[in-house]
Amino acid sequence: MNSSRHEQVISLRKAGLTYAEIGRRLGITKERARQIAKGVAAPKKKPPRNEPDALLTAAEAAELLNVHTNTIRHWNNKGILEGYFLGPRGDRRFRRRDIEKLLRKKSPADVN
Repeated sequence: MNSSRHEQVISLRKAGLTYAEIGRRLGITKERARQIAKGVAAPKKKPPRNEPDALLTAAEAAELLNVHTNTIRHWNNKGILEGYFLGPRGDRRFRRRDIEKLLRKKSPADVN
């Protein structure tokens, strides 16, 4: 954690500012200001897993294919990209090998 940011938040909090006021002053959300004051580290993004059978979220698949998450869902609905629905909510997951297969199939005409 950035100790100078932590010290700023603590000193502003001791001066009587609310987390919302601290957030506006430092350009962060009030929730992040509260987390910094409490010593909570910022969440880290997990890199996509590299195993061919790894199940990736729509966001991870979109990142690999350099497209929007909604495009991944659309391709799944159209059968362009195979996906799997997990759990009671029906969360979509995509195998890394299916994403790589889609990348190999892409023809020069699709680039336009």
